[in-house]
Amino acid sequence: MKKSLRILLICFAIILAAWVIARLTGALQPYKIATPANEPSLKVGQYFWVSNLKDYSRGSFITYTNKRLDSLIATFMENNKPGAHYIYRLCGIPGDVIEMKNGVFFVNGQNFDEELNLNNQFKLSAKDIDMIDEEDKPRNDYDMQYYGQNRDSVIVNLDKLLLKKYQSKIKCTPYIRTDTVRGPFKWLDKNTTWTDDNFGPLKIPAGNYFGLGDSRHNALDSRYTGFIKKEDIKGVVLNK
Repeated sequence: MKKSLRILLICFAIILAAWVIARLTGALQPYKIATPANEPSLKVGQYFWVSNLKDYSRGSFITYTNKRLDSLIATFMENNKPGAHYIYRLCGIPGDVIEMKNGVFFVNGQNFDEELNLNNQFKLSAKDIDMIDEEDKPRNDYDMQYYGQNRDSVIVNLDKLLLKKYQSKIKCTPYIRTDTVRGPFKWLDKNTTWTDDNFGPLKIPAGNYFGLGDSRHNALDSRYTGFIKKEDIKGVVLNK
């Protein structure tokens, strides 16, 4: 065997061994985004890397497993099983006091959402939907839902950039959910009146964390599945 080929095979073997070790230890793990729960930050179909060697902090995206299988997940995600992997933005760490006020998230009294480009829902007049450019129009039925008896209003998802683009032309009223039946915080108190957009104050206990999706009305995050246990965190997203 030629020396150059032998060196090439050795290098390949080393790379392969390093890859296997990285996967087995969690030092480097590949993932693919399967849901729009974190749009516009993480898009459906996007690939990313996760590592358990990087420290996680407020604001970073983390992957974790969750043993809880609540009724909402069982209903709308039939293939989901306890222990499935989740990815959400880490929004609260042990000792933090968290609160959501009319769709705005606060940590220890500070506005956490201020610098983030989140996907939120807004109510528009049905006739105004034609004023939105074709490339910005909702892609599916979830992103545009008719509202009211006469279907005279539309609920649409807009991120911060799109809101800035259209709010001078179209009246965009934040859509605040008031439904208490869907399941948020039932894991904490089955009789709770907290909703997606109004909850707290809630202090995060030791050894626990709290995650939220960037698409706030399209995420089965800690509001539904409970606190994230420290031992269930698998890693931090690297390429975001």
